[in-house]
Amino acid sequence: MKSFPQLAGEPADAFEQLLLHRDFGPSRQFSQTADFVGCSESTLRRRAEQWNWVERLAEYDSGILQEASESRTKEDLERYRHQLETFRQEQLTRARTVGDRAEELLAMVERSVRHHLEAGTVLQGRELPSVMAAACKALEGAMNIEATALGVATLLEDLSI
Repeated sequence: MKSFPQLAGEPADAFEQLLLHRDFGPSRQFSQTADFVGCSESTLRRRAEQWNWVERLAEYDSGILQEASESRTKEDLERYRHQLETFRQEQLTRARTVGDRAEELLAMVERSVRHHLEAGTVLQGRELPSVMAAACKALEGAMNIEATALGVATLLEDLSI
């Protein structure tokens, strides 16, 4: 609420007192303003009634609170957007790392199978399946992490900041 207009016919000294009273904030007291401007509290109360101070100040205070709330909301959204972006980047990095490790596990299984085939040896049945299962689980985990990161990317696009 940027403007606080003087009413038509409102004396300059009454308007000045209103502005001073306004600046004491929502907990303002007529006695406080009267002491500050050097007049009686009853004079201020009469002027307040005559020139609608209570209504005008209530509207002013409401506007100030609304501006503060909107400003805070924008800050919160920006902070949330930044947190989501950071999370998304971390998830993508994590997905790539897990995917790389899974690929390494699969390559190790492939080398092991080739080695056993070249050597003509029989594979141990209980070793290979557990490594294969771990590699597949890691690949699935990497895909899930990446899907989560991409879901966050969509959410970020939906935030209009």
